[in-house]
Amino acid sequence: MYRTNTVIVGGGQAGLAISFYLKQKGREHVVLERAPAVADAWRNQRWDSFTLVTPNFQVRMPGAEYNGSDPYGFMSLAEVVKYFDGYVERFGLPVHCGVEAFGVEKLVVSR
Repeated sequence: MYRTNTVIVGGGQAGLAISFYLKQKGREHVVLERAPAVADAWRNQRWDSFTLVTPNFQVRMPGAEYNGSDPYGFMSLAEVVKYFDGYVERFGLPVHCGVEAFGVEKLVVSR
């Protein structure tokens, strides 16, 4: 059994963004991702030639806005996956992959 104050179910863009803000505030939390890695939809549900459909300068995950040399280009599939992997590593986000959440319960402790 694992106990923490905050549980984020899903390690997609929204879950990682919330984790970033909680980490910045020093809030204990955990991100549970059912897939074996973050960015699973990018890794396994796109074709190899897929690119972002918005220019790179619009990549704006909190704390990691695009700052590369091609702001008007379009990230490739491999670059998007690398971006999300790097995001988790760069900020030390507490992501646990390969974990399926079936329920979350609030534990009330009397003091």
